[in-house]
Amino acid sequence: MQRLELIRGHLKENKTASLPPKSPDDVVICAAIRTPLTRARRGPLKDTPGEILTAHVIKAIQEKTGLKYEDLGDITFGNVLQGGSANFPTRIGQFLAGVPYTVPLVTINRLCSSGLEACAQIASKIKAGMIDVGLAGGHENMTQFTMNDLLSRKDFMAMDVIEKNENAKNCLLSMGITSELVAERYGVSREACDKFAFESQRKAVEAQKKGLFKEEIVPIKVTVKEKQKDGTIKTKEVLVEHDDGIRETTMETLSKLPPAFKKNGISTAGNSSQVLHLYCIFTLIDN
Repeated sequence: MQRLELIRGHLKENKTASLPPKSPDDVVICAAIRTPLTRARRGPLKDTPGEILTAHVIKAIQEKTGLKYEDLGDITFGNVLQGGSANFPTRIGQFLAGVPYTVPLVTINRLCSSGLEACAQIASKIKAGMIDVGLAGGHENMTQFTMNDLLSRKDFMAMDVIEKNENAKNCLLSMGITSELVAERYGVSREACDKFAFESQRKAVEAQKKGLFKEEIVPIKVTVKEKQKDGTIKTKEVLVEHDDGIRETTMETLSKLPPAFKKNGISTAGNSSQVLHLYCIFTLIDN
């Protein structure tokens, strides 16, 4: 309960909140950085493989903190849609960043909080005395590997058995339909969703204008492919520094958008999460 009370204090404005006494056993987040968040299939990171972004962010966190790679006890990486080179872009990215093979790495999948689970596992290993320093991260590529690819695998699934088990069958539901079921169960209205989305976008726009994301975002120079009207492909180099999914919008605009997953549903393109190309974040954790 003490831990829950501390977390609750972090989630609301509380000028009188205080941290518990420091201890040699404390697990501390030393640094947390990420790439920009860009749109799938259209954003400036759409042509950049996950291995490259993984390596870029590992190098950036090393430069920011002075981390010695040999001090790392473990790397844990969350990835729900596990695509990329040999289905292990994170291990390859580790090597491209110069981290030696003697540092172990594991990729985990927890729907839908794989990156958070990675942080929890590294923190738990430090707390248990298994390691002293760890690196946790998360990565998603929804341009080169999508949920549609997953659903296309039904030919290789034991569908006759799955169809007879309600919980197993529900594993194949899309997150869009899941949102509709949750809304029905708990009485969440379309207006409530639109209001939450509006406030979220408003805060993000304000934060971006004030440069509040600057310290956490690692800019990266990438090559972008553009298809011309004559069918030819041209490439150009761009520096990606900002999230590209933030929108200045209004409640009126959001209310006019049609449901995306179900007739008369509550989830739309305006109040649902952005479809990302690739999102890569690393957190250095120490005791």
